[in-house]
Amino acid sequence: MATEPDRRNLRHPHRRRRWLGVLAGVAGLGLTAWLCWPARPPLEAAAEFAAGTVMAQTDAASGASISPFWSLAREAEDQVLAEHYRRAGVATVTPPPGSRIDAVEWEARRVDARWCADQAWRQGEGDAASTDVSRSRALRRLVDESAHQLRLRADAQSQVVAEWLQFRYPADEAMRSRARARLQELALQSRQPFAVYQALQAHCSGAAACTRVPASLWAEVEPDNRLAWLAALGEMPTASAQRAALLRAAQAPRSTDYGRHVLQSLLSLPLVQTPGLRKAAQQSLWVLFAVDTGLFQRSGLLRLCKAEEAAQDLELKQACSALALQLWKESEDLGALALAEALGKRADGATPDWTARGQERMDLQAGALSEAGKLYEAAAGQPLECSSRPDFVQYFADLATLGELQLLQARKLTSAQAEAVSLTSKKTSPE
Repeated sequence: MATEPDRRNLRHPHRRRRWLGVLAGVAGLGLTAWLCWPARPPLEAAAEFAAGTVMAQTDAASGASISPFWSLAREAEDQVLAEHYRRAGVATVTPPPGSRIDAVEWEARRVDARWCADQAWRQGEGDAASTDVSRSRALRRLVDESAHQLRLRADAQSQVVAEWLQFRYPADEAMRSRARARLQELALQSRQPFAVYQALQAHCSGAAACTRVPASLWAEVEPDNRLAWLAALGEMPTASAQRAALLRAAQAPRSTDYGRHVLQSLLSLPLVQTPGLRKAAQQSLWVLFAVDTGLFQRSGLLRLCKAEEAAQDLELKQACSALALQLWKESEDLGALALAEALGKRADGATPDWTARGQERMDLQAGALSEAGKLYEAAAGQPLECSSRPDFVQYFADLATLGELQLLQARKLTSAQAEAVSLTSKKTSPE
């Protein structure tokens, strides 16, 4: 039978000091304003009671006991928790007779509700460590569940993502080694570009029981992808072989990056609907795999395209300049854009064109920060995992579909159009 969990972890000394400071500091604003929840009559009553009591205690002698304050804090905290239990539909400790929710899921929902009720205090002194532990455990469970669900599917991408999850977020080193070896096997067996890409990310040089996939395999199975030749370039043993790979990259007709495919698979899994800890874990996993970069070794590429060296080799210089421009136009994320900029400046020097492109990249980077800020501002201080935020889910869905740069450009255009409509409306509206 499910029992009410020990509440002592919600009332430790750090929290007591924080409660006292909050009650004294926000008496004039009300407790609900500090909690940043929209409309909760029970909490409003608790806030009024808190404010009145604090004011009364302030008027009392300075040596008054803090016990009434702490008692008040506990009562207000209980009100917050009870409201979250009610919202989650799990107000009782155990499921009532005839409930369609089993005891395990019931208790999981109560844990979710406690997470949201306690989240404000977790941001205070002494709480970060416990928050990290709870989120990490929930993320660990989610990784295992997601990998299991993906393995039940027949397609190769799902099989690869299942192993990639356990490679990137392993329970122990043995799991990481097994996942690494399995990624190499899937790449060699399927010879699918996405599988090869992920196997290269999980390189197994020096690892036991792991047959390493060479970067040349990607160029072999997808010779028209310039990114495959750039990956191969990093493993070429000689300068002449690197030069040949660079020329092939410049001649390739397209750039296809597979960094977003893991996120696409994660978003195809069931969405956590209940606000709380499990939702926090799912959102953390999306962020972790949002823009999966880091495959290419820049050193060889940038060295070959260094202006003073490339100037002595006209064919190489032209290839470096063309490649930089191609990568700039075809990049999907800010990291790839920065590489294109660095390559262009190496090949052509600080020309006005690359100076302007550098400013464009910085503007896009600022736009990325702005978009992230909007998501949190819209929450009005409420944790994202403790609210129904379709815009947050939509952001990651758009990111997985469009890529980072197209998403930023689309949102920038939408924002400019909305601003233009607003200005037109103001001009035409009667004063």
